[in-house]
Amino acid sequence: MKNNVGNGAFILILSGIICKFFGGLFRLPLTNIIGMEGIGIFQMVMSIYSLALVFVSGGVTNALSKLVSSARARGDYKVVGSYLRYGLIFSLGLGGLFAILFLLFSRPIAAVQGIDEGANCYLLIALILPLGAFVGVMRGLMQGYNNMTPTAVSQIIEQVAKFGFGLVFAYLLSGGGVARGVFGAFLGILTSEVLASVYLAYCGLHIKNLDFNKSGKREFFVASLPLSFGGVIVPLAHAIESLFIISLLTKAGLSKNVATSLYGLQTGVVGAILNFPLIISVAVAVSLLPNISFLVAKGDREGQKVLIEKSFLAMWYILLPLVVGIMAIAGGLYPLIYPGVIGGYNKIAMQLTYLSGLSIILTAIMQFLLSILQANGYYSYSFAFSLIGGVGKIAFLFIFAPLHQISIYSIAISNIVLSLIVSICVLIKLGSLIKLPFFDCVLPILSVAIMFMIVKIFLSLMTGYLALLLAVILGMATYFILSLPLTSKYFKMILDKFAGRNVKES
Repeated sequence: MKNNVGNGAFILILSGIICKFFGGLFRLPLTNIIGMEGIGIFQMVMSIYSLALVFVSGGVTNALSKLVSSARARGDYKVVGSYLRYGLIFSLGLGGLFAILFLLFSRPIAAVQGIDEGANCYLLIALILPLGAFVGVMRGLMQGYNNMTPTAVSQIIEQVAKFGFGLVFAYLLSGGGVARGVFGAFLGILTSEVLASVYLAYCGLHIKNLDFNKSGKREFFVASLPLSFGGVIVPLAHAIESLFIISLLTKAGLSKNVATSLYGLQTGVVGAILNFPLIISVAVAVSLLPNISFLVAKGDREGQKVLIEKSFLAMWYILLPLVVGIMAIAGGLYPLIYPGVIGGYNKIAMQLTYLSGLSIILTAIMQFLLSILQANGYYSYSFAFSLIGGVGKIAFLFIFAPLHQISIYSIAISNIVLSLIVSICVLIKLGSLIKLPFFDCVLPILSVAIMFMIVKIFLSLMTGYLALLLAVILGMATYFILSLPLTSKYFKMILDKFAGRNVKES
């Protein structure tokens, strides 16, 4: 199972890099096309869309991944078609319901957010959601077969299509104002979901022996309902944040335009760069879920422990230098990639980057732990822990965002609060299942701390694109050398894998 996690994670990491590349490229010109206020509007609408999408498909994707994998472990392939049947009914039904709500209440939602000009974007979301629901169901089915390629390819199709069509539509419509430009960006997202749906439908036609009977109904809903409600907690917290953040920030003494711009800075500029390392944790978590589920169905607890340890340490080794490296070069990076809009916001952007960097690391840990919890069938605990964390985040936001000294920084800090609460709760529940070696966890932390200082000193002496490139190379070399015992171990594993040999690790 270890190799299956590695193979699946590698495929998803590769697709994630491609997707983040196009996602980052998408936001760079989009920000310059519609401006900081426009990207703020885009992010507010996107947060509501993300909430609805996770609700209609996120829980079903994870449920199908676990249920289909467990069925494979039992040799019960006949029930797979039933799981798919109920997944489509549940997800498409919810997608249609949310679509109707957006058609009816697009203007009130936009008004609550303080972006009346964004109402038309919600009309497009009503068309996007059913497509997103179908995409989520098909990805879950394929992941249950431990086949990550359809998920990876469909993600690439989405991002490339969004990049191409979204920027073209945004540019063509932006002449009519910021709101029209934002509408054009969402028109590109609609196009991307159409193409991804067509591809996944084609993949689904090649799965043989699907029996669409009525068995497995109870198992499906026992898994999907708590996962759907639990999975929606975090995006719900972000949606509530987007609904009220402007009014909360105005209480801190900011004007509406400045508040919207700062929200765009946090979510659309800093977030767009710092979310990149999360491709590692998401890929590992998605690949881990069906493989742990397989071991759970086999009753192999020791196998779980080994798989969890190996997967986490590999993620930790790669994730830390990515996050801290971005934090180190961000001060020189933002003015170069956002020359038209960053202006006097660079100092605030750096402060937000440091806070958000810690938030990203804790979010990755939270995603990893929740995947293990769900794989072990603790669906209600996943929901409860996420709910406690979400309440903690919103409470912190409403208390501290109106304070002038904290204001926009409350978003990143509230994300830290959420991740810490959920992670601690999961660790308490899983208990002895997670045991990690001290050295392998601490060495990357010490290495990235020294790497950060060296890169910062180097960039204080040089500026420009060449300086950033050299800083990245210097940072990588520093990290690999300082963490040499781990570097050599993982390098040997990679060589052995490509050489076709079995890896024997101490």
